[in-house]
Amino acid sequence: MNTLSKSLMALGLAALLAAPASAQERRGGGMMGGRGMSVSMLLSNRGVQEELKLDDAQKGKVSEAGQKAREKMESARESLQNLEGQERFAKMRELMKESDAETMKSLDGVLKPEQVARLKGIRYQALGAAAFEDEEVQKALKLTDDQKSAVEKAVADSNAAMRGAFQGDRESAGAKIREIRKEAVSKIESKLTAEQKAEYAKLTGAPYEVRFEGGPGGGGRGPGR
Repeated sequence: MNTLSKSLMALGLAALLAAPASAQERRGGGMMGGRGMSVSMLLSNRGVQEELKLDDAQKGKVSEAGQKAREKMESARESLQNLEGQERFAKMRELMKESDAETMKSLDGVLKPEQVARLKGIRYQALGAAAFEDEEVQKALKLTDDQKSAVEKAVADSNAAMRGAFQGDRESAGAKIREIRKEAVSKIESKLTAEQKAEYAKLTGAPYEVRFEGGPGGGGRGPGR
């Protein structure tokens, strides 16, 4: 795994364990996700690069953008050490949101429209329930205030349940967490209209599971959702 992946994964794992909407997976799929799954982290993954069909020139630009993101997050780690609890993770989410926006802006004109759409779709799948908190998703689905409240409750409940899962047997925690994430997404989807479900399916695209494995830019495709 390259330096960028390691740095961002460290922050991603912290968010996984503590952020309200972190580590959600589309219908229970995926290895990591939530707000810890940054755009730069996705683009550093070999499997995602293959799925997006990036050419060598694009990979070079992606690498440059990733380097900038790595430097930003490395610097952020120092500032985060002075914060505690929810204040720390709120700041982490804010920094990652800013980093994602900067990364996408730097790649404007580098990635083709269809590649951008696919990248977003993959990220939404990795986000799972947390994807429904994304402003772009909420706007596309035209979520009502009641639906937004349901989303907030679902991710909060799943976060509490995941905390509990980590307090028990670590070996069985993975299976429990997958079930918790799947249930959170199901609860949200039960509140959507048929039209909203269809629109979300268009946003996410074909099923894709992000995996981070050993080796530079390690990763691959699984069965997805």
